[in-house]
Amino acid sequence: MHQKLILLVEDDPIAMGTSSALLKSHNYQVDCAANGAEAMEKIKHNPDLIILDRYLPDMEGLEVCRKIRTDKRFRCIPIVILTARNTIAEKIEGLYVGADDYITKPFNSEELIARIDATLRRSRFAEQDQEDKEFLMSELNAIIDEKRIIPFFQPIVSLDTFAPLGFEVLSRPPQNSILSNPEFLFKVAMACGKYFQLELLCWEAGFKKWKSFGCPGKLFLNCIPSLIENNDFTCATLREHDIDSSRVVLELTERVSIQNYALFFTKINVLKTMGLEVAVDDVGSGFASLDTIAETKPNFVKIDMSLVRDIHRDELKQSIVEAIVNFCRKGKITTIAEGVEIKEELQHLIGMGVHAAQGYYLAKPSLTITG
Repeated sequence: MHQKLILLVEDDPIAMGTSSALLKSHNYQVDCAANGAEAMEKIKHNPDLIILDRYLPDMEGLEVCRKIRTDKRFRCIPIVILTARNTIAEKIEGLYVGADDYITKPFNSEELIARIDATLRRSRFAEQDQEDKEFLMSELNAIIDEKRIIPFFQPIVSLDTFAPLGFEVLSRPPQNSILSNPEFLFKVAMACGKYFQLELLCWEAGFKKWKSFGCPGKLFLNCIPSLIENNDFTCATLREHDIDSSRVVLELTERVSIQNYALFFTKINVLKTMGLEVAVDDVGSGFASLDTIAETKPNFVKIDMSLVRDIHRDELKQSIVEAIVNFCRKGKITTIAEGVEIKEELQHLIGMGVHAAQGYYLAKPSLTITG
């Protein structure tokens, strides 16, 4: 049996030694690099998979990932990125530059091995023969053509009344599909040039289900900035489904993908004049900064779950959230805390003046809308 070669790119010598020993104990060959330049040299050994630290001393891991993906010789090699930041925005950024998976530090050794094995299996799409690629493309086309997207709804609860002020749509592919993982589904769609078509299908599924429940509250739709920049969405999209644009909130999920800031902000302002509202997601994660909020002038900001987790015990997190709340209060922006999982977190957020919250403690995503 062919022994797989893994290129481990890690600048911490202790972490490198520990990870290398773990991989070797699972019958992987390991080649190590301590920085981006060394990684670009050692990739010439044609590893089967690359484990890449997000932050390196000479360049960002994502820059290494970009270079690999633009080199025809190596762009099919699967890449797993290691990061200390567990945010949706960071994962999406990695997927856009070509990463196949993200693992958050500190990680469980069994999880690392399982993720590596799964990534090597999924890498068929990039490195196997045309028949495999056509199979995944066929499945993607079937999901789109047959509109096999399932919308789930998670309430965003007002902390004044404890009634839902709106619902975020979380779209999921069918579980019996080879593309049942949402991240993998959108990655294949991106590779096939059908990302926007899939995203709009998810919106359509959300619209129809929301209308069937009587259109309660506001509907929060995840929206990547490039969709707005490329004119794939206008208020006409809402009119086609008989949706009142004033009831829709575009939840901007990733700052880093904005290619033309002037164009993006101009189009956002046009959409707002047509009645749509805007939310900036992952505030406090390092990507959705206060200057972006000032430029976008959103109606809502969503405080990243990394700040919400154990906030009742962490004075630094309390200080950061307090600054966000004060900033938003002056701008008359509604604040929403994400990922609330325990009573103590909720109580502390209420005391800090956060307007609304969502999370498993309040309600899990559901196929139905209640309350």
